[in-house]
Amino acid sequence: MRDWISDLLIFSAGIAGGVLITTIKPLVSAAKQRRTEMVARRARMLESIKQKHEEEILHKAFETTDAIRSELNSSLQTLRNTLMTVLDPSNEPSAKPRGRIVHLSKRRSGVE
Repeated sequence: MRDWISDLLIFSAGIAGGVLITTIKPLVSAAKQRRTEMVARRARMLESIKQKHEEEILHKAFETTDAIRSELNSSLQTLRNTLMTVLDPSNEPSAKPRGRIVHLSKRRSGVE
């Protein structure tokens, strides 16, 4: 009689274990799938943040470049005005030039 009861207990434990495994496995799989989705979502969010940061850096670089270009244009205009004032023939007592004139608007390889 003892063998029959122990066999029944082992059989019942096996059935209960199988039911428990089939009940818990979908929960574990769903949790793993949610974690995978969360990792993918986090990676997309980080990529989006990185892309926005790079766009902001490029935008700032273009703004800085435009500001530098504007400042250089202003300096060039001031330099041209200064050269025109200094090299104006009406201000010189004699009509002959004192040295060679360098034109800033055109580059030349030879000496004038």
